Amino acid sequence: MEEDWNLFERIRDREQVLVFMNTALKQKAPFIGYGQRITIVFNMYSLWDLSDSSTQKAQQAFYELEDKLISRMKDQGYALYAGRISSNNKMEMYFYAKDDWDWEREMKRILADFPNFRYYFSMNLDADWSFYLEEMAPSPLEEQWMRNAKIAYALKRRGDNLEKAREVQHWLHFPDSTRMDAMKSKVGALGYRVIVSEFDTTRQVEPYVLHLSKLHTLDVPTVNAITKELFVLAAEVGGTYDGWGTRLILRFPAKLRAHLKRIFLKMISAFK
Repeated sequence: MEEDWNLFERIRDREQVLVFMNTALKQKAPFIGYGQRITIVFNMYSLWDLSDSSTQKAQQAFYELEDKLISRMKDQGYALYAGRISSNNKMEMYFYAKDDWDWEREMKRILADFPNFRYYFSMNLDADWSFYLEEMAPSPLEEQWMRNAKIAYALKRRGDNLEKAREVQHWLHFPDSTRMDAMKSKVGALGYRVIVSEFDTTRQVEPYVLHLSKLHTLDVPTVNAITKELFVLAAEVGGTYDGWGTRLILRFPAKLRAHLKRIFLKMISAFK
């Protein structure tokens, strides 16, 4: 089964939650024959008690449990793991199980191996996967936040100093020049610099392109706030936000490794 796991923030019932879901399932959902939605809710307070009130240890204990549950369900072919929604005091896991699976008896048997965890589970018929497709699935803005996180983590793995402010470029598209000019007037007072505003003859839809830049850091909360601001402003005038890009700024150890690698490659080439 194809997998593409993504994590993004959401406000639900005035509470901030994190949604972790396999967005790859969206391409083929609903899956025929997997119409039982199994919800397992774990109480995080009990995990904190077991972990000496350490949030990090409690989360690690849950992730280990999650891996085991996913593995057992997957190995037996019982269910597909759609993802989880986590808040401060609980973790909600969602599986879509086979229609003929005796879910209650089997869930009791599987979860009996985890006596230290406080949980409850339930089943709802959801043959059209409405919960996954309508409740869990990300909005267009949340999809942008997913991309933000992926880019930021990729830069961090390469040694980028995300806390270092730098010029970040942003692109927006509009159906006509009137809407593009309206956006220009909005962003000017917010510290954005217009690099290019032009008509792109290669674009069939929204051919007017506004290319902006702004000085800011690349930590995920900051990038999410910036992209939300541009996303909302563009939507207000009838345009769309189309992402961002920037240059890599390496931390000193990463710079040193890159420098030594270049020297090593030059030495190797000299002896060829």
